Amino acid sequence: MSDLIKKLIYRSNHRGTKEMDLLIGGFANNNLQSLTLEELKEFELLLNFTDRELSSWLVDNKKNIDIEKYSVSWKLKEFKIKF
Repeated sequence: MSDLIKKLIYRSNHRGTKEMDLLIGGFANNNLQSLTLEELKEFELLLNFTDRELSSWLVDNKKNIDIEKYSVSWKLKEFKIKF
């Protein structure tokens, strides 16, 4: 599982926009070790969304049922509130 976590941390910190690198990367750096394998797989799927899609959902609070279906997405949103 550690190889998966390393891969996810790298992808999270190299998103393309500085803001999303900080937000998604910060979440990954602080939380991936405590996630279940299922949540890690969900997080990997979340990383396939564009920065625009994730930012729209996380920052602008626009509804996105494709993102919201993952339980880990709500942990990410909770992290954003604390961030």
